[in-house]
Amino acid sequence: MSNLIRTDLPKKRKRGESRVFRLKTFGETGHPAEMNQLSFRDNLGKLLEFGHFESSGLMGSWSFQLEVHRHPNPLYVLLFVVEEPIEASLNLRCNHCQYVGWGNQMICNKKYHFVIPSKETMAAFLKLEGGVCASPEKESLSHLVELQGHVLHGFFHSNGFGHLLSINGIESGADLTGHQVMELWDRLCSGLKARKIGLNDASHKKGMELRLLHGVAKGEPWFGRWGYRFGSGTYGVTQKIYEKALESVRNVPLCLLNHHLASLNRDTPILLSRYQTLSTEPLITLSDLFMFMLHLHSRLPRDNYMNNSRNQIISIDSTNCRWSQKRIQMAIKVVIESLKRVECRWISRQEVRDAARNYIGDTGLLDFVLKSLGNQVVGNYLVRRSLNPVKKVLEYCLEDISNLLPNNNHELTTLQNQYQMGKTPTTTNGHNKITRGQVMKDIVYFYRHILMDYKGVLGPIGILNQIGMASRAILDAKYFIKEYHYIRDTSMKTIQLDGGGKLGIFCTIAWKSHHHNNDIKMPPQECIVVNKNATMSELCRVAERVFREIYWELRDVVVDNQREMTTSIDEMALNGTKGLVLDGSVGMMMNIEVMKYYDDEDSKKKEMRIECECGAKEEDGERMVCCDICEVWQHTRCVGVQHNEEVPRIFLCQSCDQHLIPLSFLP
Repeated sequence: MSNLIRTDLPKKRKRGESRVFRLKTFGETGHPAEMNQLSFRDNLGKLLEFGHFESSGLMGSWSFQLEVHRHPNPLYVLLFVVEEPIEASLNLRCNHCQYVGWGNQMICNKKYHFVIPSKETMAAFLKLEGGVCASPEKESLSHLVELQGHVLHGFFHSNGFGHLLSINGIESGADLTGHQVMELWDRLCSGLKARKIGLNDASHKKGMELRLLHGVAKGEPWFGRWGYRFGSGTYGVTQKIYEKALESVRNVPLCLLNHHLASLNRDTPILLSRYQTLSTEPLITLSDLFMFMLHLHSRLPRDNYMNNSRNQIISIDSTNCRWSQKRIQMAIKVVIESLKRVECRWISRQEVRDAARNYIGDTGLLDFVLKSLGNQVVGNYLVRRSLNPVKKVLEYCLEDISNLLPNNNHELTTLQNQYQMGKTPTTTNGHNKITRGQVMKDIVYFYRHILMDYKGVLGPIGILNQIGMASRAILDAKYFIKEYHYIRDTSMKTIQLDGGGKLGIFCTIAWKSHHHNNDIKMPPQECIVVNKNATMSELCRVAERVFREIYWELRDVVVDNQREMTTSIDEMALNGTKGLVLDGSVGMMMNIEVMKYYDDEDSKKKEMRIECECGAKEEDGERMVCCDICEVWQHTRCVGVQHNEEVPRIFLCQSCDQHLIPLSFLP
């Protein structure tokens, strides 16, 4: 696998070498494959024909080199597609399917992981592959899909259902933005004709959970931009509870909020009035405020200390030192960015130095800059330096000294007109009156002091006391789903292909599940492609092969349809509107294996009885604790155990604890 990392791009590609594809269009039809088939498995096969293939035991992988941009400097990333057969999986059942609400899906034979490694995960993988930490009995490719922190990691089951596990953008050190990664993933899902995609929304920025921030501002999570909607919640949160919580928080009147906050916190009303002044439209509700601030933040340019006339980095006299002014200015910028990341807290000189060393290796230069920066103004910030009287160490802090309010009515009108026209808000003298960084800082402030710190700020003040409860419900709605058009657009169950020479017939196989009291089970329909003049017998043989390849439980399925096996399916199929349902049966050996698996699953469910006070009856991915007497499982949060606390070795639920109290008085 290590030879897939390309450091150069030869002008003439040798036979067998991987090609280079544009990231911006990769996944669209024709880029690189003509993925116009009606089934996920066929489109995936066409895509993988363009990848560089390597195998490792049971698992195989394909790699694609994607060009992000050519100018000013070429940038490329690697996309891996790793095929994981069921024999290489630790568990037959997919926990992600269970948490998102697809626990009853039939078990598939394969998973296909789509991974763009980060620099760190690629380095860790190469270290494992090189044998430093790898165990000889474990597949090397399995290490890649198990590592955490990839730029992109999502996978598809062989039936087209899938899960997005993680994306990491520039804030995590990646070369791609979160939007770029999501656009690529969405194109892949659309082009491959995925059925449904689920995800656990853990997106965050500056310590804020984006599903709460964007939920309050826009009524949907950050992933809602790509069509993801509520799938299932944790801690007993249902879709009705989630929607009601969103509505209640979004519609909180700012006038009521401002009235109560004025007596509790003087800073918050001042900030509110600033953004009310900047907006050309009245900000009436909490949703209006966050929506306006997010729009304003997106329109402002990124803070640039080097180019802004007001934000010039201070000039340090370099005549008596060995470093150039350019290197000094770069070191100052790194130190300022390091202080900004701790959000105006006092931190020791050593902490600042260690953070800056990730970017500036010359420790002598850093020592010189830190000594020179003490109590100096840099752009909109004052770099404070003070000796901690207790620890006896130097500490640094960044203080924002910018003046956000306009100086006069003419400047206010100019700001409003520029915002309304989508331009960067500036004053008549050309200086930025509000920076992108300041807006983000204010968003963080409102998020913490209104949405999260409601007990400390708002107190039990009527309806405002419910903001915290509603925010908690929004945060507990973590699993979101996108249903792609492949499912919804199959009302026509028979489609002519290749100019009418072939037929795409949507069909499924019905079979008796001996484990479930001989109930009839049917997997989702698949598009079976046959010649137009094919017979029913030929259709059944193709359907057998397709469903055997997809599902573990149908590895030896046999279609039992005997009616009209020799007749052409042309007219019969075209007249159908509900698709074909073929009768099938599974071999005895496979039945025994399936029954054994499900019996074990039933035993585990009986052993793990979940009855939480939040209403949860099944696992939802959150931490749980078991009562040592009644052996009932509950969420640790619901019984008062905080996330940063360890689960007690001996735990009694409230019911068992109350029953034991009378016994303590017995002799």
